[in-house]
Amino acid sequence: MKKIKSVLRSNQVSRRLFFLKDLILSKLNLIISATQDSAQSAEQLSSEIQRTIGLSSESLNSIHHLSENQVFLLKSSIDTVNAVRHGLDTLQAVQNSIVNSELALAELRDSIGQIAEDNRAHNVVHKQLLDNIYDNVSRQKYKLVLDSSYFQAIDIELMVYLYSFLPCRTAIDVGANRGDVSSRLLQAGFEVYAFEPFPPVFNKLSERLATNPNFHPFPYALGSVDEVRDLHLAVDLTEDKIYDDPTYYSSLSRHSLSDGLVFNAVIPVSVKTLSSLHQSSELPSQVGLVKIDTEGFDLEVIRGMGDLRYPVVVAEFWDPNFPFAQAGSLNCLKDMVPAMQQRGYSWHVIIYRIWGSSEISYYCNSAYSLDKSWGNIFFFRDHAVFSEALKWCSATMPATYFSV
Repeated sequence: MKKIKSVLRSNQVSRRLFFLKDLILSKLNLIISATQDSAQSAEQLSSEIQRTIGLSSESLNSIHHLSENQVFLLKSSIDTVNAVRHGLDTLQAVQNSIVNSELALAELRDSIGQIAEDNRAHNVVHKQLLDNIYDNVSRQKYKLVLDSSYFQAIDIELMVYLYSFLPCRTAIDVGANRGDVSSRLLQAGFEVYAFEPFPPVFNKLSERLATNPNFHPFPYALGSVDEVRDLHLAVDLTEDKIYDDPTYYSSLSRHSLSDGLVFNAVIPVSVKTLSSLHQSSELPSQVGLVKIDTEGFDLEVIRGMGDLRYPVVVAEFWDPNFPFAQAGSLNCLKDMVPAMQQRGYSWHVIIYRIWGSSEISYYCNSAYSLDKSWGNIFFFRDHAVFSEALKWCSATMPATYFSV
């Protein structure tokens, strides 16, 4: 419709142009034919010609204005065509993106299929590996000895196992009592320096292992300072004497006891520190393992290490709700673990029992103790030795994991 109107306007302009041409020519003819007319007539004709020329100028202006409108319309049409063309290009780009997406989805499906195929292959490998393990076990390539006549406490057996991974074959047994740990360490090949402060028990210890040239007994207690201190002696008051040997429970710390056990006497004993014993050369400069079992006084022995750092330190711990630790003890995990970490012992293994149960388990690198638990904590400075201990534990007892 707009184009039709534009054409009509163009026709009207053309007619106006022809009309103006004819009009101007007619007026010129009048001027030529009326040259002898009066000046007034000439002036009138001149005025008419000027009006006619003015009319022509207005018409030309109209034509120019019309031409501008046509140009604007033409530009708008061109812009519209460009916009449509851009829209078509965008549509083509979208179509291309859809095609690319379909190709990507096809590649993803292929990748998922390949992963599934790989998993099936891995499952076959894993099954073969499990079959091999089963075959090895069934052929007794790996054997776990459960007869207690071959070994003592599992904690002692870990100390013996570590013999092969320590840089030094010398061990210190603090709180040796009758020498069960010392005897087993000597069998493994350690040279042992043992400390037992209670004279009757010290005599039994010395007699038991006196013939071994690698055994060195000392009648001292160990602590954080060199001093003389009271050793509290326990007695079994139960009717059936359920405690095998009350001398096991003698301690420099007057802590709580389980039902039927009481401290009934004290004797003064000489207390030394590990640091001072090394300085006096009573202990050698190189030691591979230190075992501490002082019935609730272990943290004080650790404090007496001074600047000394042994590859492995084993200490006894009690949970705060363990009957022996409800008052007066100095061997809780929450205290000993930070003390050893400050000394550069970055890893530890805890072997524990629960009071009233015979089950044994282990866990690593935590200062948390289970309710009423007790046992031994193995501290390590060398990660390689810690790894060997962890392998041994995983093969001999169930692990404990903490979760929410």
